[in-house]
Parts: sequence; structure tokens; C-alpha cells
Amino acid sequence: MEIVLDGREWQTEAEFIEAVLAGVDAPPWHGRNYNALRDSFVTGSINGIEAPYDFTIRMPLDPSPEVADAVRYFVARISDWREEGAPLSVRLD
Repeated sequence: MEIVLDGREWQTEAEFIEAVLAGVDAPPWHGRNYNALRDSFVTGSINGIEAPYDFTIRMPLDPSPEVADAVRYFVARISDWREEGAPLSVRLD
């Protein structure tokens, strides 16, 4: 499923992670960190929308350093999680 994340208003990593969680319809109790994202993306059966996930991240022209770092880290983790067999992709728009 294509999940479009609109980052034009993000200022913090927390806002980015909240957008990812909203995009996959994560339950309220879902952890707000990359370990929790890994668990729900690789293991599955947690989120309202299950993988495959095809993330499109719409970045602002001049993102905050915190957001830029968070998105870079997320893209790298998606690559790692794909190697674990999770059906994931990500692109920046």
C-alpha cells in the first residue's frame, strides 16, 4: 500500500514518527521509536494497515536538521528491514 507522508510542516523527529504511525494506522499504544517501528513492520500483525508499505515522503524545501536526520535514518532502517524480509520501500518526493 502506498503511504504518502507530507513533511512540509514537520519540525521535529517526533512529528515525523507520528506521521509514520498515522500512515500505517498504528494503535495508540504503539511505541514511538525505531525499534517499535521495526517490530511492527517486520513482524506485522500490529497496525491497522499491514505491509507491504510503499512510503513516499514529501519533504519541505528546507527541512529542519532534526527532520532531515530523522528521514535519513528512517530510509536507512527501511533498507535494513527489507534485508530482514519486510516488504517495504521508500522514496523522497
